[in-house]
Amino acid sequence: MSELLTRQSIRTSIRASIIIQLATLAACYVTWVLDGCDPYMPFISDTDTNPVSSPYFTLGFTLTGLSLCIIAWQMYNVRSKWIESNSLGTKPRMLNTFSANLGIISGLFIIWIAYTPWDENLPLHLLQARVIFASSIAWAILSTMLASEMQVSDIRFEQVFKPRRDRTVFTIVCCALMALNVVRFVGFGDATSMELIHFEAYIDTVEICTNLKPVEMSLAALFEWGMVLGLIAVVHTGILEAELLSSHESEE
Repeated sequence: MSELLTRQSIRTSIRASIIIQLATLAACYVTWVLDGCDPYMPFISDTDTNPVSSPYFTLGFTLTGLSLCIIAWQMYNVRSKWIESNSLGTKPRMLNTFSANLGIISGLFIIWIAYTPWDENLPLHLLQARVIFASSIAWAILSTMLASEMQVSDIRFEQVFKPRRDRTVFTIVCCALMALNVVRFVGFGDATSMELIHFEAYIDTVEICTNLKPVEMSLAALFEWGMVLGLIAVVHTGILEAELLSSHESEE
C-alpha cells in the first residue's frame, strides 16, 4: 500500500483522473452532437439520456468516481504525515479529514449517478447531482483553506494556494450562475419548491434532443460545464502539492 503513497504514484493518479474526466466530457459531447442532437447546450447528464453517448457517460464517470476516491485517500495520508512532521495544530488536521471525506463522498456519488439516468429516475438523479455539487465545492473550499494553513509553515505552498483559490472561486461563480439560470427557468415564485414537474417538462425536450429550447437551461448547462472544468482545474493543483509534500525539504 505504501507504494500508492509515493510522489510519483499520486501524480500519476491525478494526471490519469484528469485525462479520464476530460476524455469523458469530450466523448459525451461529441457523440451527442454527432447523433444529431442540439450542440447548445446540453447538461452533462443530458448525454446519459442518449443511447449513443450514454455508454461513454457511464464508463467515464464510473472511472472518474473511482479515481477521485483513490486520490482523496492518497492525499489524506501524505498530508497527515506532513502535518504530523511539521507539528501543526488541530485546524489543519480537521481540514484534511473533512476534505478527504468530502472527496470520497463526491467520488462515490459520481459512480452512483453514472447508473441513474435522469430520464429514468429524476428525483434520485437530482438528489445525487446536488450531493455531488455540494460535496465537490465544499472539498475545493476546504482544500484551499488547508493550502492556506500549509503555506504558513512552508511558503512554497503559496504556489498551491493561489491557483487553487482562484480556480475554486471560478467554480463557485459558475455554480451560482448555473443555479440562477435554473431558477429563472423554474420561475422565481416557484424557486423554493423546485417541483419535479418543471424538470419533467425539460426532460421531454432533452429526449427529443434536437432542439434544446429553454434559453435559461442552456445557459445553466453552459455554466455546469464550466463548474466541472473548474473542479478539474482544482484537482490539477494536487500535482504540485504532492511534489511539495513528498520533497525532502518539506519532510524536514
